[in-house]
Amino acid sequence: MSMLYLWHPSVSADGTVVDFILTRGDSDQVGGGSERFVGALIGALDLGAEPLKWGIKPYRCNYYSEYWEEEGWQSRWDFVWRVTLHFRVQVAVEPIKLGYLGISDIDDYSPEVESYKFEPYSCLAVAVFDSENRAKDTARRLITDKELTAARKEVPAPDPVVQVVREQNGEFHVRASLGSGDETFFRGAYPDTVLTFLQASGGVIHAKA
Repeated sequence: MSMLYLWHPSVSADGTVVDFILTRGDSDQVGGGSERFVGALIGALDLGAEPLKWGIKPYRCNYYSEYWEEEGWQSRWDFVWRVTLHFRVQVAVEPIKLGYLGISDIDDYSPEVESYKFEPYSCLAVAVFDSENRAKDTARRLITDKELTAARKEVPAPDPVVQVVREQNGEFHVRASLGSGDETFFRGAYPDTVLTFLQASGGVIHAKA
């Protein structure tokens, strides 16, 4: 088993920003991203360029949960890290077979590597579509839908920050940051209402085993 797994890298329209997800394997040691660790991630993707800056943020996310069918909100919303790399030059990402890549490196230790374990947890809802138009329409309605808006105000939570990213295999991911909260937030109606909406819109809300 690998220490970490790298999933679904995508490149921005101008070719200078790379976005991907890390999940736990034999380790959960991911912090803010030391230069050595980020260099290892860039090497794994064979990007061949030095980043200007980067960000790594922990989330609880539906799509990558290994124990999706088990009871409990912790299983439906498992831990992931979203990595964003910014470059001065255009870069290209080759398709990753099976959707993920095993990584043998872990981040250098710092207090940040423990921070993901503590509330409040940031929430990232993800769904995969085979149509760009459907993904973009769903992303737009995710913000404006009356039922979702009402559920959001009940929490309360901020307006979602939604992105549509194109994968190398022709799929389109809707990634929506829904805010953050404690256990009560994830047990409440809002996060699962978003998942129901994404699935009803034609999205796949969990990675294939």
